[in-house]
Amino acid sequence: MSSSNAVRRGWGAIGAAVLCLAAGAGAAQESAKPEREVSLAFEFPRVEVEPSSSVSLDLVVKNNGRRDETLLLELAEAPADLVSRIEDFGRAVGGLFVASGEKRTLKVTLKPKPAKDKKEEEKDRKANVPPGKYAVVVRASTEDKKIDVKARGEITVRSPSDEGGGAKDPVEISCSYPNLRGANDGDFRFSVNIHNNTEVEDMAALRAEAPAGWEVSFKPSYENRYIGSLKVEANLSKSVDVEVKPAPGSAVGKYPITVYAKLSRKEMEAKRELTVELTGTYRLELRTVKGLLSLTGRGGQESNLSIYVVNTGTAALSGIKFDSFKPENWKVTFKPERLESVAPGKMEQVEVIITPHKDALVGDYSVQVSARAERGQDDLELRVTVKPSTAWAWVGVGIIIAVIAGLSALFKVFGRR
Repeated sequence: MSSSNAVRRGWGAIGAAVLCLAAGAGAAQESAKPEREVSLAFEFPRVEVEPSSSVSLDLVVKNNGRRDETLLLELAEAPADLVSRIEDFGRAVGGLFVASGEKRTLKVTLKPKPAKDKKEEEKDRKANVPPGKYAVVVRASTEDKKIDVKARGEITVRSPSDEGGGAKDPVEISCSYPNLRGANDGDFRFSVNIHNNTEVEDMAALRAEAPAGWEVSFKPSYENRYIGSLKVEANLSKSVDVEVKPAPGSAVGKYPITVYAKLSRKEMEAKRELTVELTGTYRLELRTVKGLLSLTGRGGQESNLSIYVVNTGTAALSGIKFDSFKPENWKVTFKPERLESVAPGKMEQVEVIITPHKDALVGDYSVQVSARAERGQDDLELRVTVKPSTAWAWVGVGIIIAVIAGLSALFKVFGRR
């Protein structure tokens, strides 16, 4: 027998022993269980919740015995003025099968009873569970009554006065950013919340007051449709976008926008003041004299062109810088290199100095110049025609003179013969 076989047999014996021990421990543990035992308890026997259309407690059922059990469930105690039931994923249940060693979690829910005297159009409105304390007792038993256990829980529904804020208006409007500022030709969007502080779901009618010529519209958040009212659940709030578009030609200044919301069942109307501050329009234009966008140049020589920075907006332009997009090895400079500010309706002259590369071939080239302010920018595209250098012109003149001189000499020499 080899040593390796002996080692394998040794490990095999150890594994078998471990399995036997584990099986023995499992059997001992299983035998230690009672024949029949079921525990029933609420996971959180006492809870406090906000007013809602439905409140609930989690009910835990665990079979600690060696036998599988089928349990009958009933609510031994429940609020008489509410609808109470035991649920499993929203389905009402009256019994439950729990295998040995397993645990199941159910819910005990409480809801308001539907009012019989409500009008037809109000039937679909959701009412909340009224504030107060509600005790529930659940009983679980087997058919032979060998197992009969109970669990008791309590739900406290808080009222608005419990928060220390006292009575609230039935509807309120809140806005995190009620003051917006921007350009005159921009659109402004406020995000407001409509709060329904009543105990029933209701429709909130929306309207706004704005300066003459201004447009105000309401849209649900993250939706692309305009609304005039929206449904808000009891004691909850919904977010609405208020889009404001200033009237054309509005002057720089602050403008108030008042938003209103009113529940269909209440006389009180909530309002919220919003403010739009117009800072003017930012428009920058680049122009040339008579609209001329071309110039001529020669390789290695500077060519100048005057451009004008015009402020056609209603707000001052500041921090205006210049830049260019030019052929490789060309040079483009600006005088001045920067304008600190240009008032509305005014313009400033700037010299553009373009120097083609000394070896630039004859032809037409494109040079783009740009002006960028802190708000606003514009571009101009110039055509630069590169002509031959003057040195080559003098060379041509010299050649012509030399040719003429040569021909004159020839005529003189051969004319005597």
